[in-house]
Amino acid sequence: MLFPTLLFALFFLVVWAGDRLLPNKARSGWLLAASLLFYSLWIPQYLGLLLFVVLVNYGFLRGLQRSQRLSGGSVGSGRAWLIATLVFTLGILATFKYAAFLIGIVLPFSTILADGALPVPDLLLPLGISFYSFQLISLHVDVYRREIEAPPSLARYALFVSFFPQLIAGPILRGQEFLPQLAGRSPATTDRNRRGLWLIASGLWKKVLLGDFLFAPMVDPVFANPGLASAPLHLLAIYGFAFQIYFDFSGYTDMARGIALLLGFEFPRNFEEPYLSRSPTEFWRRWHMTLSRWLRDYLYIPLGGNRGSSFRTGTNLLITMLLGGLWHGAGWNFVIWGGLHGLLLALHRPLRGRQARPDTLAWKDWWRVLLCFNAVTFLWIFFRAATFADACDVIAGAAFGTWAVPLPIWGILLVIAAFLLQFAERWIRRRADRLRRQTSGMAGAVFEGLAFGGLLILVIAASGRSGEFIYFQF
Repeated sequence: MLFPTLLFALFFLVVWAGDRLLPNKARSGWLLAASLLFYSLWIPQYLGLLLFVVLVNYGFLRGLQRSQRLSGGSVGSGRAWLIATLVFTLGILATFKYAAFLIGIVLPFSTILADGALPVPDLLLPLGISFYSFQLISLHVDVYRREIEAPPSLARYALFVSFFPQLIAGPILRGQEFLPQLAGRSPATTDRNRRGLWLIASGLWKKVLLGDFLFAPMVDPVFANPGLASAPLHLLAIYGFAFQIYFDFSGYTDMARGIALLLGFEFPRNFEEPYLSRSPTEFWRRWHMTLSRWLRDYLYIPLGGNRGSSFRTGTNLLITMLLGGLWHGAGWNFVIWGGLHGLLLALHRPLRGRQARPDTLAWKDWWRVLLCFNAVTFLWIFFRAATFADACDVIAGAAFGTWAVPLPIWGILLVIAAFLLQFAERWIRRRADRLRRQTSGMAGAVFEGLAFGGLLILVIAASGRSGEFIYFQF
């Protein structure tokens, strides 16, 4: 069930009304039931998998707590239960997401079968499995480190893992961020509700109008037939995908944050004008911020972080990004994409001390911004292409394709406008916040009603092109 659909709008209205009308003690149970129903509407059988993962890991978490109590808080107590969580959860993730990929690696070297073939399981990837796996792993690690208290009940634990606004594509929530809100929500306020509606409107605008209606037609035909279009069309598809995936994913995050706000929860931001970054390091602080923090805190730092030599630090960065790339998908293109990002981070790290890092952009940073943007955009080719051969065809089509076809000026202007919009996003957000605070009463209601009504008309007009969110496949 996609967010920008009438079905989801009806579903959410029922959930929101029930959350407002039910007594406080019943509201969490209502949201848990709604979240499980939401997940079951995709493939009902995988609801059983989600419940199985939740039940088993909740047992591991209780075992971890019991071990810590019996040991009197000694260092390392509960480690066996944490290892059990990691093995079980990552094992489930690997079975459904990486089995075919791993067998494909082993197959060329296998001589077990006479015909040289091994059975490759054809498993449909459960929706959101990468996100909820990382979310519950972080919770168990934080409890093991005694940084947070475990949820007091199975219902609270299950809601933490399965809350429907962020279940299928994040943001990846931490226990410190979400569990206190589950324990006690603040009462609804007009400002919070208006902020939630503005976030939903922002997400609809990004996803449906920009990502699907404008950029998808520029991108999808070229990547579906790599190497066949002209060089200008290949270049437009490459740059167009950088903005398609940004508007698609940040649009989903805005909607998820807005829906959560209407239900009384505050989600962290996941994007901060990433294409204005001046370096690879800054890009990963601005892009998919909750994943970047997860990789830093639960992979990069445990590997040793920057505590060793420059070579060891670079190796840690490379390993982290290789696994981060593999988290996105079971394929060599994702490994290459993650590995190249890791290489950029490792090469950039020794230069960071020599570069000025002002809090705000200055004109002298223009070349750094463009260099970083073009590097990130080039690497998106491997992320988007179906195979490594397709990625090479796209690169060859852009570099050596014919220029006989006239330049599509509308496409060039669209890419330029989308890049310039990065500069305006923060200003627009601040102006919207100020306008929301300044407009109240009937005048504010009329203005917002007209704004949302106009947006709804545009979304309905463009909805025929709307598709699934790109990150649903992860």
